[in-house]
Amino acid sequence: MDRRQFLKLGAASSAALTAVSVTATLSGCSESLPLSPENGFQWQALRPSDRVFLSAVAPVMLKGALPEDPKARKLAIDNILINTDAGIFNLGPHNTKQMTELFDLLNFGLSRGLTTGVWSSWDKASELEIENFLNRWRESSLSLFNLAYNGLNKLMCATWYGQSASWQQVGYPGPLYPGVLITKPSNS
Repeated sequence: MDRRQFLKLGAASSAALTAVSVTATLSGCSESLPLSPENGFQWQALRPSDRVFLSAVAPVMLKGALPEDPKARKLAIDNILINTDAGIFNLGPHNTKQMTELFDLLNFGLSRGLTTGVWSSWDKASELEIENFLNRWRESSLSLFNLAYNGLNKLMCATWYGQSASWQQVGYPGPLYPGVLITKPSNS
């Protein structure tokens, strides 16, 4: 793919995501963030439907990595959501907007069905349906789906393996000097 094709693809992909986002917003299918904290936590980027989607996808993307115990698994997924929310918010307004548009595409019934093959809501989708959707996006000939899959995969892996609860599973003992900064803080 040359530079011109890449730019055309980027423009077309951005236009498609914007169109879906606008359609979802105008049809009332797109949510906004709650103004007050939920259960003592103020979400910065993830809306309720985004959290439902990520809660359904995380166990499939991280198959075999999450705890088996239902309480420990729920806690792990809750921590993934909190860390994903902070991660998306800290990416800056432009990237947060792009992630919101991706979530609009994945949460709006018609676009979810057409692009993922999952016609039911995410909380009712089977593990096999989610696995098939992820495989299709990962192996798709459309770069937009590949990019979206890679973005979701990196978010899931970073927010799970960045937690100390996952370190033992991969043999990481943790930082040698957890209270010591490696780099000096800038005083500017």
